[in-house]
Amino acid sequence: MKCRLVLFLVLLGISPVFGQTLQSAGGNRNDFPDPMAPKDPNAPKPVSNGKSGRAALDDSTKQIYGPQTMSYSLEEDVLNGRGVKKSVDTSLHLFHRYLFQERSGFLTAHLGNEGTAVRPVFIKKPDQIGTQMGYNAYMPYAFATDEVKYYQTKSPYSDVEYYLGAGGQTRLNFTFARNIDSLWNMGFEIQRQVSDKFLTDQKYKSGNQTLTEQWGVLFQTNFRTRNNRYRLLSHLNYFDMGIQDQGGVQLLNGLDPTTALKYTDNGALFSSAGAQSNDSFLKFHFYHEFIGFKGLQFFQRVDVENRAAKFKDMDFVTNLSNAYYPKNYGTQTDSLYNENQWQSYSHQTGFKGIFRGFTYRTYFKQRYWDLNNPIAGSRRNRLENYVGLFLQQKFNDKIDFTADGEYLLGSDYRLQANFSSPFFQVKASRTSISPSVAQNWTNNAAFRWDQSLTNVSFDELTGSLDFHTKQVYFRPTATIQRISNYVYFDTLATAKQTSEGIGVFRTGFSAGGTFKRFEWSTLVLANTKTGPDVMRMPNLVASANLALNVQYKKLLYMQFGIDVQHQSAYYADAYMPTIQQYHLQDRYEIPAFVQADAYVTLRINRVRLFFKMQNVSQGLLNSNYYTAYLHQAMPRSFGYGVRWLLFD
Repeated sequence: MKCRLVLFLVLLGISPVFGQTLQSAGGNRNDFPDPMAPKDPNAPKPVSNGKSGRAALDDSTKQIYGPQTMSYSLEEDVLNGRGVKKSVDTSLHLFHRYLFQERSGFLTAHLGNEGTAVRPVFIKKPDQIGTQMGYNAYMPYAFATDEVKYYQTKSPYSDVEYYLGAGGQTRLNFTFARNIDSLWNMGFEIQRQVSDKFLTDQKYKSGNQTLTEQWGVLFQTNFRTRNNRYRLLSHLNYFDMGIQDQGGVQLLNGLDPTTALKYTDNGALFSSAGAQSNDSFLKFHFYHEFIGFKGLQFFQRVDVENRAAKFKDMDFVTNLSNAYYPKNYGTQTDSLYNENQWQSYSHQTGFKGIFRGFTYRTYFKQRYWDLNNPIAGSRRNRLENYVGLFLQQKFNDKIDFTADGEYLLGSDYRLQANFSSPFFQVKASRTSISPSVAQNWTNNAAFRWDQSLTNVSFDELTGSLDFHTKQVYFRPTATIQRISNYVYFDTLATAKQTSEGIGVFRTGFSAGGTFKRFEWSTLVLANTKTGPDVMRMPNLVASANLALNVQYKKLLYMQFGIDVQHQSAYYADAYMPTIQQYHLQDRYEIPAFVQADAYVTLRINRVRLFFKMQNVSQGLLNSNYYTAYLHQAMPRSFGYGVRWLLFD
């Protein structure tokens, strides 16, 4: 049924795509400016060709429609009354970074393949208060509510992305949006992502090499009245992922993790290929506002979510005897199942307004969640009531002060203040959040606990400076974090809570610029920590990119570059797929590594392409490395991709 739905949507959008293809081939290249390309002051001005009728209309269509005739907004922009209209990215800058880990600035890690479980390299403060499900390993791949783009297009808009990397790391994205009339826009986005195994198991030997499969489908619409007093934003978000868990490298006959890095045909710990994870959800989001007066406006949000996270291991007894699982509670003798069904409903209703550069927002929110564990035959639920306040004072277009807070009655709270100027930015926050359901309550054959952990507190202070000229920028940053009652998963993947405080200090800088035809950028972060050793992070993370821009006859734009990332040695977490949690391990320190990727990117009219040799430094600077305990990074490999924007 899912495949039929996606096929129908593709067929629905394929007609305008081919129609746009013929017109885009002869379009004006100036509709797609490259900010890195040198400007030619002597370029001839377009002149009339003397045509009339349909021929004249076709020619003008080619010149008019492009990135400058369409825009999009995020819900946050509308909510805060900013009226910001963003343009689609058309540059070649870092276009070759097509994997999720690369797009995060190498500040996330997974299990070596795209689509596998994700974790942040550095501890992050929570964005939401209230009880969460706690199964988040695959959520970064899904469409996020605060990142949904609501378009305004004067012509049908399509965005086609196709990326193919080694290990079958393939991603296809198709976006389509068009205005029904000048006030109403509708569109959809489809994402398909797969990857292949590079560890050998029984299914791999029989020809089934698929490791991960993910689908994402998003329908979005936005509408406003002609007098701009009423506005509506809404979307429907579907996500479905499946993975054949492999457990990591199997160490046989005295093989140690370091030696295993030298081989390309390692076997999987789950050799029978009987373990599988599934995570899917369907979310509905609705936002609307009514502007009675500029200083008094009404807004409302509604969210409905239905989600199921599942895991099964059909070879539980064998993996238990290999000490992969810490215990058998006796409820399963041959296999292991874990399933959690989550439902949540929430509405947020409030008032907001703008007066002489001062913006305010206050609201009341209710949220009901329900979690059912059908294997254990038990469930948990709760009704939560929130109040919130947001204040912003804009001194001018470049200097503003923002403060906001949210309080879950009788429990959690979040306070934050931010001062921003062209020269520096300071942000301070304090958050008290309830432990997740997964941390408080888990029930399956291998993991079982029922506890009432106390709230976790995060204090964070972040500051940055901004020095820049026309060709160079330099931004030093510093972050101080104080974490109390931190909840972690120990070496047996069991949820624990420490009563001792943890201090984190992270400093670094980002820098970049251009010099003639060269462009460069870099990020360096140094991290130190005090307190109990229950939070593992590298002491140093760095990345850098250097590219040479080349232009051929004002038609072809190219970049030749190299992308480098480095991470210091540390005891990186292991991963437990049964409960979707990364946990501590003291068996092996992940060695420091340097990875270099060589690439070429091109732009012809409205088409961008890249060709990249990933991990080209393997065997030169170091052998391969681990992204998590017993999970190798992708070895040296070739990848390529194309992105085509269509506006007609």
